Amino acid sequence: MAVYRTLEVDIPKERVTIEKQKNGKPALIKYVIEAPYNREKGYPEPKRTTIGHQCANSRTKMHPTSQYKKIFPKKWEELTHEKVSPTIKKIGLFTLAQAVNAKTGIKDILDKIYGSEISGAIIEQALYSILHHSNAVSSFTQKMEDELLYSPEARSDSYYTDLFAHRMKEEQELSFKEAWASSCKNDGAEDVWLCIDGSNDDCQSQGVDLAEKGMSKSHTNNNVISFTYAVTVDGKPVSFEAYRGGLVDFKAMKVVITHLVEAGFHVKGVILDRGCCNSDVLHYLRDHQIPYIVMVKGCPSQCKEMWETYGSRIKMNVEYLVEDTCLFAAQQKVSLYHSCDWEDYVTLYFDYQNGSERITALLNNLYAARSKAPRQMERGKEVILEGKYEDLLVVDEAAEGKQKISLNTENLQKVINEKGLYSIVSSLPFTPHEIHSLYQARSAVEVQFRVMKTQLGYGTSRVQCSASLKAKFLVGFVAAVIRHELALAAAETGRSTNQMVQEADKLQMQKMNSSYVYTHTESERLKSFIEKLGIEDVFELIDESVMYENDRLAGRSGTPRKRKTGMAKGTHRQKVDENGNVIRKKPGVKPGTVRPAIKKDGTPRKKPGVPAGTKRGKFNKDGNLRKKPGPKAK
Repeated sequence: MAVYRTLEVDIPKERVTIEKQKNGKPALIKYVIEAPYNREKGYPEPKRTTIGHQCANSRTKMHPTSQYKKIFPKKWEELTHEKVSPTIKKIGLFTLAQAVNAKTGIKDILDKIYGSEISGAIIEQALYSILHHSNAVSSFTQKMEDELLYSPEARSDSYYTDLFAHRMKEEQELSFKEAWASSCKNDGAEDVWLCIDGSNDDCQSQGVDLAEKGMSKSHTNNNVISFTYAVTVDGKPVSFEAYRGGLVDFKAMKVVITHLVEAGFHVKGVILDRGCCNSDVLHYLRDHQIPYIVMVKGCPSQCKEMWETYGSRIKMNVEYLVEDTCLFAAQQKVSLYHSCDWEDYVTLYFDYQNGSERITALLNNLYAARSKAPRQMERGKEVILEGKYEDLLVVDEAAEGKQKISLNTENLQKVINEKGLYSIVSSLPFTPHEIHSLYQARSAVEVQFRVMKTQLGYGTSRVQCSASLKAKFLVGFVAAVIRHELALAAAETGRSTNQMVQEADKLQMQKMNSSYVYTHTESERLKSFIEKLGIEDVFELIDESVMYENDRLAGRSGTPRKRKTGMAKGTHRQKVDENGNVIRKKPGVKPGTVRPAIKKDGTPRKKPGVPAGTKRGKFNKDGNLRKKPGPKAK
């Protein structure tokens, strides 16, 4: 292993150990290449390689080795101006991106609108957020430098700052939304129930016009930016909208629904969380004749009588059991708000499992809050109860002037009685079972909403202008689209999405001579995972990833896999009868069909068979005498 003693570089701060040597020899700088987990020993075993010798006159500098050159090719190029391709590159994320694009065409749409360079950067940032659960571009270069990317190299944070602020236009975002909605419609999502949710992100930047005062996630007085997402009941993201923090939610919902309707969607209805249960939202949906199913927030005064009448009656009462579930329910027509001059179908549910879990959590928290009182009294301090437990705990004066904390049993009983009860309002006369089934789809979609919010930066927008904000929301949406497809495939393997993404990221190709090679050592589970994404030949797809980089090294432009055009395999143009049932066509010509005597080119059509009067020759084609028909001579 060669040591370049004429060069000095900084010792890396991560994944490094310093191994001292005897006899005055310089300390060895060891770099952890990987740390596979040893199931037998119960801990990971790191594999290290020497990347440098510590300089004698500095504790932060080292003389690099040839291994440093292979592991840090970008830094080596900056140091020596010698371009070096990494010895090992990961190809798993690139392969997954190719598979998702072949299924959905998400990158093809981005290519058409933004061009191949910017679309590649968008996909790379989306993959980075999926792998590392972060949208901070400051660490993108370091964490993605050993990945195979659409770009020739990992982009810097300054590149993404300029890209988001100046190169991604609002007109292009609108074109992307329209194109993606049309693609979803063509894939069969045109007649759907939509699940719509939103959130607020803190934003302290003064350069973002959309930031206004609102209900911030941090419960501080910061400006916030609001956003709304719409997904189908199976979790597929179809549209999004970022808007001013002071704008009410139903106006943003109106923008999303109008956009989808113009794209050709038939919105059968919307399923909303309790945050959208207010008179403005219900008025808008009713005025536009959009059916809705909304979780009721708390117990409004209009529902109080229903809760008092049925709250205790339906509990564990088989008469109110919702079949095929473990729920009990009662339904009434109620006008939910004074400003609503119509009645909706309000269903009161009792979920005993959820109720028991919430009661257990409440009592444990209540006992923990009560246990703090003796410690406060020992220090001579006044007993102060947490605000949410003030009505459930009572401070009494005990003997010798001491204070005693006891439970307010009357108030506690009221709270316990409400645990496990919740209401859902529906504009259509659905049964409790139908409402539960539809809203249960919403519960599954909640996972997708949490993922989207994660891709956007954990409740805080770290941008300096409105253009950057909109661009990062678009990248987060693209990440959600990709992750949704990965989640569907992972569910069929019995593993989580994160586990399969991490397993795919272990696929590596090695450089030999002047090109990369890959030995197919992927597990059957990973192979099955990629097949679930719609790939028939997994080996071919992985080999295409290797070929893409080899073409680039040879000076040729790599060609990424695109989505196949035309109708999907096994589909046909369907016609339906008056009842909406598909008319199945039988193969072949219909009975009784007579072909015309004249062909399309005007020539007469010959009748099948041998023309009348034709006699066969005495000899066959091989020259032998043809035998006469009929029985053999005796």
